[in-house]
Amino acid sequence: MANPMKGEVDIEACGEQLRLILSFNAIAELEEEAGRTLAEIMTSLKAGSVRTMRLILWAAMRDHRPATTLRQAGAVAEELGPELGPVLGKVIAACGFLAAEDPAPGKPDPAKRSAGTGAASGSDMG
Repeated sequence: MANPMKGEVDIEACGEQLRLILSFNAIAELEEEAGRTLAEIMTSLKAGSVRTMRLILWAAMRDHRPATTLRQAGAVAEELGPELGPVLGKVIAACGFLAAEDPAPGKPDPAKRSAGTGAASGSDMG
């Protein structure tokens, strides 16, 4: 059974139970294979790159199946079909190495504001 505290996600594909995890080493291998940083890989994923989807799935499979090839990951991706996106979303969310998206891009996050610097803070600067 997958351990969600470790970022593991279990799926069934190609007649087998597979455990996926984007561990620190898996992410390093992903970056090495892609020749790009994790941020660049995520941008490519958001653009809908099939090659990137397969590469992320490959990296996520390798902690528990180190001999996994890109073609094997592609076969799993094909079998998952439309479920591939949600599966990758779960694995990425579970890994803990990516910050959550800003709730409103381009606008300051109210939680990140410094306390005591606004007019309503009651500070007497003058």
